[in-house]
Amino acid sequence: MIQIQAFSHKNKDIKHFVLTNNNGVCAKITNYGAILTSLTLPLKSGDREIVLGFDSLGDYKSESYLKAYPYFGAIIGRYANRINQGKVRIEGKDIQLPTNHGQHHLHGGFSGFDKRVWDAEIADESRLKLSLLSYDGDEDFPGNMKITVIYELNDENELVIYYSATCDQISPINLTSHTYFNFTGGKENILNHELQIDSDQILENNSELIPTGNYLKVNNTVYDFRVQKKINQDIEAVENYDNCFVLKTEGKTLEKVAEVYEKTSNIRMEISTDFPGLQLYTGKFIDVDGNDKFGPFSGLALETQGYPDAPNQENFSHGLIHPDEVYKHQTRYKLHF
Repeated sequence: MIQIQAFSHKNKDIKHFVLTNNNGVCAKITNYGAILTSLTLPLKSGDREIVLGFDSLGDYKSESYLKAYPYFGAIIGRYANRINQGKVRIEGKDIQLPTNHGQHHLHGGFSGFDKRVWDAEIADESRLKLSLLSYDGDEDFPGNMKITVIYELNDENELVIYYSATCDQISPINLTSHTYFNFTGGKENILNHELQIDSDQILENNSELIPTGNYLKVNNTVYDFRVQKKINQDIEAVENYDNCFVLKTEGKTLEKVAEVYEKTSNIRMEISTDFPGLQLYTGKFIDVDGNDKFGPFSGLALETQGYPDAPNQENFSHGLIHPDEVYKHQTRYKLHF
């Protein structure tokens, strides 16, 4: 079942869509930024909020939120993650994208998909379809790009996000959901959550989190999550995880790639995807002024996506879309409680 609510008193085009399955799981999505604002589970102790988000558009546009801007729950594009110095070379032509993160391009620029009003359509009782047209020159990206994101909440307690896009010119593309999870409902931070990632390698980064093009094996390192462990086990050694894990999804339609568990709530979530990478961000730099609930380590982001800076790396694929192809991926979050 999908209900429609107002999300802004000033802009009637911005709505809140409430998806509820037959088990009482509820996901709330707004067509502003295609943001997943809420995901609640019906526990015996009461409904439990497990993602970071707000109840009104004003909170997403507030100065205190945008100051450190953690992109709570938003769909990111045209290019999630970083592009080195915002520079891309396509068919012999140099393209300069906005450098909104120091000297680098991050998450689509100053006004990415996370700040757009998407067209919304209820596809059926369990699926919400969101569409966006990004015109040629949008944030200096080439080509007219049509993007569709479908949120589905089914009775298997899976929240599924389907991504698709086409473009009439060669353009960089990397879409993701920037949702942060916290299974304690905000009562505690995420450091006691247990995480397992089916990955033997991460991308090597320089000091500014730009990939070098090399792959690093995780065995005997703090990045080894092949066996489930608490996030705080090695957090002092790394200070904060913000790394792209190389997944074993190449050539596969869908693969389970990660699992998160929190003992006190007994909530477990399996993540399956056909994206090639998983960006793990443990949220040390979340800081919403005046809101104690949203501080350092208050949420865990597990962003299924392509590789950062892929258009500039010969070793990486999936960084560009061509006029004759359809960009198509999906991610499934299966919840056990």
